This record gives sequence, C-alpha cells and structure tokens, in this order.
Amino acid sequence: MEDKQKTTVSAKQSEEILQLVSFNIGTEEFGIDILKVQEINRMVDITRVPRAPDFVEGIINLRGKVIPIIDIRKRFNMELAQQDKNTRIVVVDIAGQVMGIRSGYGDGG
Repeated sequence: MEDKQKTTVSAKQSEEILQLVSFNIGTEEFGIDILKVQEINRMVDITRVPRAPDFVEGIINLRGKVIPIIDIRKRFNMELAQQDKNTRIVVVDIAGQVMGIRSGYGDGG
C-alpha cells in the first residue's frame, strides 16, 4: 500500500506545470519562474551607484522602493547593445531579494 501512495504522489508532482516568463537576449532565450516575477516595466531613468559591480546599472525608485537594476548582458559577458523601445525591466524576487533585470534591447533580444 505504501508503494501505491508513493506512485500517486509522484504522478501528481509530474503533472505540475512550470510557467515561465521568457525573454530573448541576442540569440539566447531565458526564463524566470512566473511566481518570482513581480512586474515588467518600460525603461525608466536609472541612477548610477558608485563602486557597484560592472553589471549593476544602478537603482530605480519604484513606488517608494529602491530597486537595483542588473544588466543581464553584462552579467553573462554577452555582447552589449543599445536600449530601444523594447527594453524592459523585469522586477523579480529571488530568495527575498528584489531586483530588476534589464532585458530586451538592441537587436530585438
């Protein structure tokens, strides 16, 4: 009987669907668990932060919260591109740390 219960639990777990927010950077496609994404915003002015790591573009004020912005291209040592009308900031909460990921710019990715 215990084996049957394990099989039932295992079957339920395999039926779960992982929903992702996906975005392209260049030719690469990335995905973030939809439950980790708080919102997706158009590009706003980013305030630079002295002595921040190179991949940290700076910070934004999002309804009274200070959010660090990460340039995913720099973080993954990818070719840089200029921002355009498709540039977005994906605000995520990863392990209690809220940050914005700059994505979708330049070559359409």
